[in-house]
Amino acid sequence: MKNSNCLNKLKPTEKIFWESYIDSLPQNERPKEPHVEASYAGSKRITDKLIELYLEGKKTAGSSIKEDFISAGDPLPKVGNFWIILNSNEEPQCLVQTVKVVENKFYDVPLEIAIAEGEGDLSLEYWRNAHKKFYEPHLEDWGLSRIDDATVITEFFAVVYCSSRLSNI
Repeated sequence: MKNSNCLNKLKPTEKIFWESYIDSLPQNERPKEPHVEASYAGSKRITDKLIELYLEGKKTAGSSIKEDFISAGDPLPKVGNFWIILNSNEEPQCLVQTVKVVENKFYDVPLEIAIAEGEGDLSLEYWRNAHKKFYEPHLEDWGLSRIDDATVITEFFAVVYCSSRLSNI
């Protein structure tokens, strides 16, 4: 396996987690040049609850703002990317892989995304209120004046690996 730049950015515990996933795969199924990042699901405050939703199969998507990626100079999400989800103690808990990426303007996000995100009552109203509250404090940083102007990028995920010791959730 070629060691891509993103693997070099992983912390030691994250690298060990990634390598345990790789070791669980047959040689011919190991990704050649994976894009792997580690982060909380949402924020540190809510990540443990979101991990539970992923593991229960209730959360199969997550959304972010395209302008955030652009302003930070980060690459946009792509099908095939991996994400190590950290719990609130910064311990890797599960690994998801992006299986689909869609873009919508904030108020054009369809109900299917609210349902796939698996939070609250699964309504579009809940999704909009929660995400508006989460995103609005950052709009100026992203060069946006209104939430209506934001482009939502939604990644649909498949859980591909879990920690053998799911702690703190």
